[in-house]
Amino acid sequence: MNVHTRSQKIAQAAYSQIAVHTGDGARKPNKEFVSTVKKFPALIHTCGLAQAVAFALAKKEDEFIDYLAVVLRAAGHDYITDAQSLDQAARTQPLSTYLRLSRDALNAASWLKRYVEAAVGEEE
Repeated sequence: MNVHTRSQKIAQAAYSQIAVHTGDGARKPNKEFVSTVKKFPALIHTCGLAQAVAFALAKKEDEFIDYLAVVLRAAGHDYITDAQSLDQAARTQPLSTYLRLSRDALNAASWLKRYVEAAVGEEE
């Protein structure tokens, strides 16, 4: 019986999303994607999840928000299916749920950042 912590589930989901994006290491992510991924945890921390998601969607970074939604779904937020449902959840959830979602999104964004940094290497 395998029991995984929430952090392990988030890390596994983040790794699989970055593996899909990079074709299992066959190609490097483009600079815009890397920039968004690297800045997103700080954006959540300074602006809050709702504003960070809205900003990323306005900048046409839907692919990254979709990855974040998949990772959050793996963390137990079953009502989040894609970027639009994450955007809606960030705007409409009650405070306690929003705080948990924000904490998990920060954790998920940090894992995505770590795996992108590993995929890019020391070039960036």
